[in-house]
Amino acid sequence: MNRNRLSATLGLFLVLTLITIALPALAGNPGDAGLLSLRMGVGAREAGMGETGVASSSGGTALFWNPANNVFADFETELVLQHDRYLGLFSQEAAGVAHRVGEGVLGVTFMGFYSDEIDRKTLESGVDVFEGTFKPYDVALGVSYAHPLGDRFAFGIGAKMIYEKIDFYNDSGFAFDFFLTHQALIEGLVFAASATNIGGQMNLRDEPFDLPTAVRIGAAYVPVARVFQGKLTLAGELFMPNDTTAKAHVGTELHLIPELALRLGSRINYESQGITAGVGFRLRNLRLDYAYEDMTTEGFEDGNKISLGMTW
Repeated sequence: MNRNRLSATLGLFLVLTLITIALPALAGNPGDAGLLSLRMGVGAREAGMGETGVASSSGGTALFWNPANNVFADFETELVLQHDRYLGLFSQEAAGVAHRVGEGVLGVTFMGFYSDEIDRKTLESGVDVFEGTFKPYDVALGVSYAHPLGDRFAFGIGAKMIYEKIDFYNDSGFAFDFFLTHQALIEGLVFAASATNIGGQMNLRDEPFDLPTAVRIGAAYVPVARVFQGKLTLAGELFMPNDTTAKAHVGTELHLIPELALRLGSRINYESQGITAGVGFRLRNLRLDYAYEDMTTEGFEDGNKISLGMTW
C-alpha cells in the first residue's frame, strides 16, 4: 500500500472515529446545553466570513476552530488576541499561541466570557428587594496538538479546563475536541471537520447541564486561476449542535491587495443572527481584523469583533 493510499485509509478511519465519538454527545435535549460561550469562535477574519473557520482558519485563530489546519500553514509561531462585545451585555476576551514543534503544531488558548453587572434581588411581600450585584463569567484554558497524517491529511486533539461562576454558584470540568483536515487533490480545495466540547455534565445549584457539544463539517476553496490566485477564498460549513437544529455558515474573502482584505458572510437557520462583514489589514508580521455581525432580533446590539495577530 503506497503512502497516499495509506493516508487516505487512515483519514477515513479518523472521520469514522470522530463521528462515532460525537454522535452520542449530540443526542442532547433542546435547550439543555450550558456554557454556550464555548461555541463562540475567535478571530475577526472568520467572524467576517460568516463564522466559517473549520476549513479556512489558520494560525492562532485556528486553535479555536481547527488546529489541524495549522499543519499546512506557513508560520513558526503565531499569537492572536481578541476582544468581542456581544449583544451589548457581554465581553469575550481570548488569546492563543500556536507554535510549530517538528512536524506538528502545539497550541495554548485562553477564553474568558464576562457579563455586565446583574442586580441580585429577593422577593419579600411581593416586592423586589435589592441585595447588591454580581457578574457571571466563564473561563476556559486549553491545549491542543496537531500532526500530519501522510501528505494530505492532518489530525488534531485538544483538551480544556472550564470554569463557570454565576453569583454564589460555580463548577469546573474538562472537555475534549477532535479535528481533521484534508487537502484535496483539486489544488486549493480543503475539507475539514471538528467535534468539540465533548465531556461530562456540569452542575450549578443542583441543576446539571450538558456541555455545548457540536460537530462542524466544512470546506474552503482558494482558486488557483491567475486572475484570482491567492486573492479569493470561498468557505462554507454545516454546524450541528446538541441542543438545537443544524445550521449553515457561508463566507468569502477578497484581497484587493496583499495588505487589505474585504469579507462577507451569512449565518443560515438562525433566529437572531444575520449577515456578517469585515476588513483585514496586514503589515509585515502584524494583522489587524475587524468584523461586524448583524443581530436581527430587536433589543440585541450588533456585534463588533476585533482581533490582532502576530507571526514570527
